[in-house]
Amino acid sequence: MRILMASAEASPFAKTGGLADVTSSLSKALDKRGHEVALILPKYLMVDRGGIKTEPIDLPLLTPISGQERTGWIHRAVLPGSNCQVYLVTNDHYYNRNGLYGENGRDYPDNLERFVFFCRAVLELMRSDEFVPDILHCHDWQAALLPAYLRSDFDSILKVAGGVRSVFTTHNIAFQGFFPRDQFETTGLSWNLFTPDGVEYYGDLNLMKSGLVYSDAVTTVSERYAAEIMTPEYGCGLESVVASVRDRLHGILNGVDYDLWNPETDSLIPANYSRDNLSGKAQCKAALQKELDLPTNPEIPLLGSIGRFDRQKGLDLIAEILEDLLLRGEVQFVILGSGDPEIERQFQRLQERFPDSLRVRIGLDEALAHGIQAGVDMFLMPSRFEPCGLAQLYSLKYGTVPIVRMTGGLADTIRDFNEAQKDGYGFVFNKAEGKELLHAVERAISVYRDKTAWEALMKRGMACDFSWDASAKRYERLYRTLLGEE
Repeated sequence: MRILMASAEASPFAKTGGLADVTSSLSKALDKRGHEVALILPKYLMVDRGGIKTEPIDLPLLTPISGQERTGWIHRAVLPGSNCQVYLVTNDHYYNRNGLYGENGRDYPDNLERFVFFCRAVLELMRSDEFVPDILHCHDWQAALLPAYLRSDFDSILKVAGGVRSVFTTHNIAFQGFFPRDQFETTGLSWNLFTPDGVEYYGDLNLMKSGLVYSDAVTTVSERYAAEIMTPEYGCGLESVVASVRDRLHGILNGVDYDLWNPETDSLIPANYSRDNLSGKAQCKAALQKELDLPTNPEIPLLGSIGRFDRQKGLDLIAEILEDLLLRGEVQFVILGSGDPEIERQFQRLQERFPDSLRVRIGLDEALAHGIQAGVDMFLMPSRFEPCGLAQLYSLKYGTVPIVRMTGGLADTIRDFNEAQKDGYGFVFNKAEGKELLHAVERAISVYRDKTAWEALMKRGMACDFSWDASAKRYERLYRTLLGEE
């Protein structure tokens, strides 16, 4: 099969979170299974700053948007570690900016134009001889107009792409791509699609809804999350829309690219180690403490967290319990991420109060993220909702014990420690409350003091296999079904 992944992010070209890891890793997994896979994403300033070499191809873009002709080009590269072609949509007006979607906590006001141009570029690539796919796999709201374009008579695309089947994946239904009604004409779609059965949502435009309604199949990133988003608690207002497409909705768990996340081979950590030889884990802990100017103490539990600073990720719950934990002098804590400015300030104020036990790093730092996964003893992920989550899967591989809330992909992947049966490889709590998170941390600290039990716990987690192979097979079967091959 020829498969085209359309996404706003793909590692290592442009990344703000797990979406980039998933699109690249899934593409590599499908490539290994013998399919011809390509990715397409915008060529942001981040790509140039990353020093990634690209070459232009002879495919000029000329697109009327909001009454103006917007021009651009498509550049080409190769996804490292694979045979996958990567196409990068170039337009300095839209993408030569410091952020991918916004800056200083605010979205760019022309985001609809930016991603309409991107989707139109995807269509142009499909119309050319460069890459004509059998399956167009669209990821999140930034690519969600593509199924609508394919279903409509837009720009006569069906004359050349009538055989293309579309798959739409929602990685997080909370981010839907809302825009005012008066911007609908920017899409170039017929007003016939601006209805309650189409892309209209309470009088405005909802791009996520476009992907859900018009794609041939809908997927999300864990089985539990697929069920959750049909409920008011997790559906973010689209639960009835999701329920209406349940017959073509599939929950397929994300996997881990163990070529990139593996303590045995990771070049970004100070010492490699394995399930059979854990000595490097202690070296990584000492190196992380030294790098962050924390007291080097192999006995104290070192806790960590990486991710977006917001309520969804439960970062406010961590902040709520940290003072109590740090006052006891029982732990050290490191956190890496960015997001809600108030939550950032809350952690920074705590760091000022506890300079010997807390380190806060604001921003993205891939090397430090690997160092934290390898160096900490426990990884906190107390999300209010979590479609899949990747960080807890990385933690397992690195012998770092995850402490998670029972929701979405966290519930699907982490089995709670059972002392009586010596079973489980993490600590799971139910309610999104600080006291429940604190109790889970205290349980973990209690087991940590028993070195034999803790090492067994670590090794059970490291033995888990969350590679992409099984998930890639499920996507492959889905694609074949859409093409009438199964």
